[in-house]
Amino acid sequence: MILGFTLPSVVVLLAVYFMFRQYFNHQTQTFILQGKKSREDLTLPMRLQAYERLTLLCERIELADLILRLKSQGSSANELQSVLLVAVQQEYEHNLTQQLYVSEELWKVLMLAKNKTMDLLSLAGQQLSSHASGDEYVKKLFELADKEEKLPSQIAKSAVKAESSIWL
Repeated sequence: MILGFTLPSVVVLLAVYFMFRQYFNHQTQTFILQGKKSREDLTLPMRLQAYERLTLLCERIELADLILRLKSQGSSANELQSVLLVAVQQEYEHNLTQQLYVSEELWKVLMLAKNKTMDLLSLAGQQLSSHASGDEYVKKLFELADKEEKLPSQIAKSAVKAESSIWL
């Protein structure tokens, strides 16, 4: 007689237990997905702003832009080289925090672009005499840049556009 009441009660208890377990697992998954969605809603504007700033970084370290902004009449090659190197480094440092919002691979591409640009700036200076003018430096710099298939800043800009298109 006790077995007649106990067995159906145990079956009902197990059925209720498994139903509630499945319900709570579903609710937990829904809560996790909602949390991820709300985080994405919050970080997407910041991520897009980071891509905008990094695109601007690529533009500002492009050789032609650097020269137009920073070349002064009568400067020597050494002076111009120093000014350009400092400008590239400062642009990079100004955007360091943007790495929080982009992939590690993209950040590596941006670091390589910065380093390669600085290498080009240094190489142009090394290939001139210590008394060379700023105009000679610019000429040498463009000669070296022409040998490149694609400038580092252009490669980085393409990488920024490719990654940002994932989010748009």
